[in-house]
Amino acid sequence: MPKLISFIICVNDETYFEECLFYIDRLRLPEGYMAEVWPVRQAASIYQGYNLAMQQSEAEYKVYMHQDVFLVEPDILLKFLELFENHPRAGMAGVLGADRLSADRRFYRSWNQGHVIGCSEKKAFRNHLSEGAAQAAALDGMFLMTRRDIPWREDALSGWDFYDISQSLEFSRKGHELWALAGKQPWCVHDCGYLNLTGYDRAQEAFLEIYQSGLPDYAGQDFVYPEPYRQRFALMEELKEQWKSLLFLGKEQEVRATMEQVWDERFLDTEAVILKNILEILQAEREDGVLGDKSFLFDCGSFEQAQRKYMEVKFYLRRKKYAPDAATRPDVSAAAERIIRRHTML
Repeated sequence: MPKLISFIICVNDETYFEECLFYIDRLRLPEGYMAEVWPVRQAASIYQGYNLAMQQSEAEYKVYMHQDVFLVEPDILLKFLELFENHPRAGMAGVLGADRLSADRRFYRSWNQGHVIGCSEKKAFRNHLSEGAAQAAALDGMFLMTRRDIPWREDALSGWDFYDISQSLEFSRKGHELWALAGKQPWCVHDCGYLNLTGYDRAQEAFLEIYQSGLPDYAGQDFVYPEPYRQRFALMEELKEQWKSLLFLGKEQEVRATMEQVWDERFLDTEAVILKNILEILQAEREDGVLGDKSFLFDCGSFEQAQRKYMEVKFYLRRKKYAPDAATRPDVSAAAERIIRRHTML
């Protein structure tokens, strides 16, 4: 019987999940191994979803990863298994890590190990923070590979934040090493977009109730996202929904005008950035003389359809770079391809 490597993925977007699977299917596996995928849909929390699949999978090695992570390095499993073989005390390894726990409440600023590419929809960026293997104090949850089953703390925590730091501490407290592994080339592309952090402080407080002992003292530090931030974010969410509707009512100029007045990148989400990029596509198409049935929005009756088309182009551009044998170009203008490339590719 072949040995199993399980990929455990919480899924709420089938388009992203299908693209994630595309790259998993292209991975090279060590001799005697096979991969299986456990999609978890409608999970109450990431803790609950991961526990559910972990308890059902019989694989020794499990990969917990985001649906919007695309493993563009086909040898990633070979490299990670080699790391586990070389370090018998290693219990969990990842593609992004920190050699010490954050001294302030902004934990996401502490990553200083790994090599990955991110995409915010405004731009793509490279986090080339280290090379080689190094022990870590914490690992980012975009990709976590384990060879020990330790329950995720759904008994005390919920939601979708701090699960990776929590699990890092659980492994460490049970005597297992954490390792971050990086090479000259990035392991993956993470379509992280703009994160909704309105629940960050509440989740952090719950996390600190469990793990404060042994962590830096955060007492007296201000919340990262106080109430005025949450209110402004909620307002931008309302405006975004209005913009999405107005654009498909033929009110493009009205959308542009109000967007220019209130645009503030501190309070954005991914859909708002994609909407702005689509407006840029429309302007570029007019400048290129692309009209009528050749324009980007011609066959789109809603923002959801336009977003899906945008994603198709982005995924095509990425496949063209990392999997050219499987890249099929969508029927879009050169202007649309140019703008999407500018915002999503290095």
